[in-house]
Amino acid sequence: MTTYAKKTCWLIGAIFFFILGVIGIILPVIPQIPFLIIAFFCLSKGAPKVHHWIRTRNFYRKYVLKFERKCTQVALQRIARHFHH
Repeated sequence: MTTYAKKTCWLIGAIFFFILGVIGIILPVIPQIPFLIIAFFCLSKGAPKVHHWIRTRNFYRKYVLKFERKCTQVALQRIARHFHH
């Protein structure tokens, strides 16, 4: 599969999950947050410039990066406990 085809698939996935997320905002029985997170993940894979733009925003650095680091730290602690038993 070519790079162009891969990017196109990622972007189609981003659009699909974004639409599901918007539907989730309108209809409360569908969860919107997981679909929007998946949409942004797909968008970051399909459009590296958008990924770079998102990572350089203050909101990302202030909240998401802190959350990523905390999750990584917790995961590493769990792995360390697993190997010490």
